[in-house]
Amino acid sequence: MIGTSIQRVGDRRLLTGAGRYSDDFNRPGQTYAAFVRAALAHADIVSIDREAAARMPGVVGIFTHDDLAATGNAEISTGIAGRGAGYPNRDGSAMANPPYHVLARDRVRYGGEAVALVIAESPEAARDAAEAVAVDYRPRAAVTGADRAVLPGSPQLWPEAPLNTCYDWADGDGALVAQALAKSDHVTVLDVAIGRVVPAFMEPRAALADFDAATGRFEIIAGCQGIHGLRDKLAACLSVAPACVRVLSPDVGGAFGARSVLYPEYPALAWAARRVGRAVKWTATRGEDFLTSTQGRDSILRGELGLDREGRFLGLRVSGIADMGARHTGNGPYSVMRNLARMLPGVYRTPAVCLELRGVFTNTVPVSSYRGVGRMEAIYLMERLVDQAAREIGADRVELRRLNLVPPDAMPYATPMGSIYDSGDYGSHMDKAMAAADWQDFPTRRAVAARAGRLRGIGLANYIEGAGGGAGEYAALRIDENGVAHIGAGCVDQGQGHATTLRQIAASQLGIEVGQIEVCASDTDLIADGVGTNASRSMVRAGAALVAAADQLIETGRRQAAALLQADADAVSYSDGRYHGTAGRAVELAEVARAMDVAFQAAVRTDDDAVTYPNGCHICEVEIDPETGAVEVVSFIAVDDVGRAINPPIVHGQSQGGIAQGIGQALMECGLFDPETGQLLSGSFLDYAMPRAEGLPSLRPIANDFPSPTNTLGVK
Repeated sequence: MIGTSIQRVGDRRLLTGAGRYSDDFNRPGQTYAAFVRAALAHADIVSIDREAAARMPGVVGIFTHDDLAATGNAEISTGIAGRGAGYPNRDGSAMANPPYHVLARDRVRYGGEAVALVIAESPEAARDAAEAVAVDYRPRAAVTGADRAVLPGSPQLWPEAPLNTCYDWADGDGALVAQALAKSDHVTVLDVAIGRVVPAFMEPRAALADFDAATGRFEIIAGCQGIHGLRDKLAACLSVAPACVRVLSPDVGGAFGARSVLYPEYPALAWAARRVGRAVKWTATRGEDFLTSTQGRDSILRGELGLDREGRFLGLRVSGIADMGARHTGNGPYSVMRNLARMLPGVYRTPAVCLELRGVFTNTVPVSSYRGVGRMEAIYLMERLVDQAAREIGADRVELRRLNLVPPDAMPYATPMGSIYDSGDYGSHMDKAMAAADWQDFPTRRAVAARAGRLRGIGLANYIEGAGGGAGEYAALRIDENGVAHIGAGCVDQGQGHATTLRQIAASQLGIEVGQIEVCASDTDLIADGVGTNASRSMVRAGAALVAAADQLIETGRRQAAALLQADADAVSYSDGRYHGTAGRAVELAEVARAMDVAFQAAVRTDDDAVTYPNGCHICEVEIDPETGAVEVVSFIAVDDVGRAINPPIVHGQSQGGIAQGIGQALMECGLFDPETGQLLSGSFLDYAMPRAEGLPSLRPIANDFPSPTNTLGVK
């Protein structure tokens, strides 16, 4: 079943409106929450008057930071104490660690920050009361733009971060790079600004929290990317053991990294459920989602690429500033730092590479992971540098790339930044993409466009990314008395099709039909352990764990099968869903399950940390109307190496989604803030443009896969 193009499980349910998202869940007697949010991007909180609002019909309670602080539940851990040591500043000091409050204490630092929580009998009553809460602010000057925030005299967000600097980090061999650039025959210098983007999930964030006083357990239903990580972070904020928190993540309408953090609304709702003794539900409006869900990108980078007289790359130095928004969300800096550093060389041999990066606080929505975080920035800068260098030295941009590609016979290839590229043939990707794009005939198409009064351009980019995220993952298999295999895995599906690909892996390993397999819902009470879905890790980590669990399951049942077959266990083999003995005798998995005194199951928690490196080549062709500036993407070719594709149509769908997001960022998506007030200017789909089907070409992903040697499935 691995590599087979079967239809995704559950598509009909989702496409016909039968999906169950966070907002579709309810509890008897539940209350509703609304948050009082900061109207200013930077201001001191002088007072909060909730008396009039508290008297409004249907209001159950109104709470502020002080209420949560009284029970010790007002702050979320940033994780810097445990994780920040691995990312010291250039002077050896630790990165700044300002507090992360559930509800604002004393000061607000971005427009939309939660100041108070209102609980009421209906969503309308909660919203009305939230508007009636009177907050007296003393305005402060705001700063947007990381380049302005680090200037002397700029408004300071946190006393712990002078010049608004959270971290000042370096990686690579700066001295070696300086030598390489000094002896280069040509150095290309390029500055790029990578704009801010809004995740814009299909499903706005929502959560339903409940508390059982009899058992002392919290339960929260919320779309997330890792149920166990969310459980543990919630438990720490609520000052309870992880076993006292149950997290369920039902159908999730998109995540892209932005659902991987603990948002302050979730502990606030759980705390309120315990306080009022009833379930509490909150669903963000689309405008609220723009103001509160973490945003992505937003950095300014300078690249310096040194070449010898033949055009070979000698050294690369990158420096820049990354905007973190108003606060550290727990994983905001690490993804950018780690991924940007390790992917800087791209697919090219560059002997000396270094990075200097500053993370800066501004009075804007916090920035965290967003699809391809760090990797996109590295590849964008490198590919732009190669194009610019080709223009400056008079070289062909394709041949300059080809000259510097890491060759297939160099695999596994160690880069100066510590990455170990596992497999691939980068030159063949270019060949296939150029053939599919009819690259050689582009001058003819350009001439035809010119006669029609239009400009036509074509661009090529090679990409590579480190995939796999953190080490290890959990997977479990259980066979019931009817022979149905039940999968429990730590990865959470937000649209990637895990329910299908996990079934295909289990079917292949166990030799049974896909229809005999069920995948457990993402529920910490049903799945014992797990890391989650982020950083392109699910099939690399969970897939490999599932293979190991299937092997363990087969061994677990061998002795019982031998007893049924009246044979020695060593003489029993397994294939096609059956244990085989002598004389053609065999028993089904269901028979073994019914005969066992304990559950017929196996569970594996792997700890593998090998990174895989999916890669490829994309070519985009556009036409521009010079009178109006209108841009039309007329062709987009994608050649992707994902190692071993479990389900090719799902892979192609993921590629198409990524291309759509890339086109969106390149041509229309841009999160903007007023530089004086810090107010979000692109706070709705009236002001924040999203790509639509009518503006996209037919997307043609082409597979050119080279299996990865780092895992049993060969996936990347």
